[in-house]
Amino acid sequence: MVIGRKKKALLHIAKEKLHLDEETYRQILKGVAGAESSTELNREGFEKVMKRFQEMGFKGLLPYAYQPVPKGRLIPPDSPQGFESVTPSQKSFISYLLENLNWDEGHYHAFCRRIIKKPDPLTKREVRRSSSV
Repeated sequence: MVIGRKKKALLHIAKEKLHLDEETYRQILKGVAGAESSTELNREGFEKVMKRFQEMGFKGLLPYAYQPVPKGRLIPPDSPQGFESVTPSQKSFISYLLENLNWDEGHYHAFCRRIIKKPDPLTKREVRRSSSV
């Protein structure tokens, strides 16, 4: 599956920040991910290219530059939305964080017990609280 427009935009931001000309940019895409342009990149290729850009000095927009900002928002304390079940997007974001932190299940559950007093987040509010720390 090809990457979305936000990730394509991030590639072009990195290109500009690194002062790459079009030819150099396309050589990196081809050499690192085997793609002629960003429209051909899949997730794995995107991550390889972003890793290369980071090696070249791109600091990114976030601590993990190629992970888009989660779509959630702060949930007010009195909102019933905070009691809704965890969404697939939130589960995916947690998996991404665990993978990048190299945490095993035991470490993750210990962290959750310390932050939300449960081994696993069950509601949207608990997920937001545990992933924003």
